[in-house]
Amino acid sequence: MIGDILPSLRRALLAIAALAPLAACALLQPPLDQDCAKNAMCAARAAEPALIKASRGLAERDGDTLILHPAGTAPLRLTDHKAACAAHEVDNCDGYALMASVPRARALVVQQFLYEGSYFLLIDNVTGRQTRLNAMPFFSPDGSEFLVAPYDEENDTGPDNLEIWRRVGDDAVLEWAHTIAQEHGEDPALPFPYQTRLLRWNQDRIALEFFSRDSKPWRGSLARTADGWRLSAQSPPELFSQR
Repeated sequence: MIGDILPSLRRALLAIAALAPLAACALLQPPLDQDCAKNAMCAARAAEPALIKASRGLAERDGDTLILHPAGTAPLRLTDHKAACAAHEVDNCDGYALMASVPRARALVVQQFLYEGSYFLLIDNVTGRQTRLNAMPFFSPDGSEFLVAPYDEENDTGPDNLEIWRRVGDDAVLEWAHTIAQEHGEDPALPFPYQTRLLRWNQDRIALEFFSRDSKPWRGSLARTADGWRLSAQSPPELFSQR
């Protein structure tokens, strides 16, 4: 539940760390206490004040309500349902935290914490239109595209382990996807599916780092070709040879 969302903690903390360029002042916050550090929503909310400040008026918090201010529509109010969580009402329990304000993509990113797991909402900062994603989006230098790496060992995040989305007006459309099922066909040595970290995005090339359960990380890339995106994610031959 929201009070104990340990399965989501890894993704939430990685997402917060990846946002340092957007809110460097978050690094100046005091260390989290032990209980908060173990709770994904608490950790996200601890980083939220710096992100709200960086949004320059597009977001504010009023108690349990995150208020977004898209330029062309009425404010969007996202309110925690703590009583439902305390009563173990699975379908009604949720809470929200601002995760990013990305001017070059004309977007805000909000994490919606559920009774178990979470989603990310890409929200257009003009119309308020929402696109639900299975993981934190990481944007291209011009903001026109973003990478999503949904796979997590602890959560059901759908069939894809990598996705490229493209912004179209106030919407976002899926441009390319790579499924978890494809991994073993491409790399039979893998004992488990891999998770992905974005290292950098330079024009038509995305540098990535991969890691699997109990493995050292290895590096690869996504590159745009005339035929679309091409993934290079082969693990080193010796990495899993002793398994």
